[in-house]
Amino acid sequence: MDDNRHKKHTRERTLFQFLQLNKWSILIASMAVASILIGLFRVSGDEVKILLKKAINICMECIGIG
Repeated sequence: MDDNRHKKHTRERTLFQFLQLNKWSILIASMAVASILIGLFRVSGDEVKILLKKAINICMECIGIG
């Protein structure tokens, strides 16, 4: 019984240490995921087509084909 309590305490301490050491990484990753989700919910069909067309035109001009 005491061994299970020790394992639980060690696991909680390890998780806390992980969060302490990586708080900026976790914050940046969560902000990135939030930005992606906001972008996905904002997308309309025409906006994606226009953006892709502009990107293709810029690439073609840069290469010298278009």
